[in-house]
Amino acid sequence: MFPRECSVKEVYNSGAYNVQGMCASLPGTTIVHMERLFDSDTATMSWTFTLMSLGYFSGGVVCGFVFDHVNHELLFVIMNCIEAVTILVAPFFTTLPSFIAVMYIHALSQGFIDASKVQFSSWFCY
Repeated sequence: MFPRECSVKEVYNSGAYNVQGMCASLPGTTIVHMERLFDSDTATMSWTFTLMSLGYFSGGVVCGFVFDHVNHELLFVIMNCIEAVTILVAPFFTTLPSFIAVMYIHALSQGFIDASKVQFSSWFCY
């Protein structure tokens, strides 16, 4: 049987990844609505996905450099908070460049969290 602390961390970790997956699916399923909202076309809206991919990649690279030098759990919580704030404020932006910037920051934190989950999950019961 695992200690109580181990199971609490596992529940938090798996919950964070489930919510992260739901957040990742939002832009793709709402692209038609976003085109109408921003009065744009599909070619222009595709920049959202391009820069989100770049942000995801950047987050993974930043994680590789920063992860060993900072408190892991604190960094994980901060990046989850950044991800939560960006996904909560994204609907309130009415211009496409500001929306893309917020989604870039969201993807950056998402890439950071995904890159750190291998290391983070190995701490649970050790």
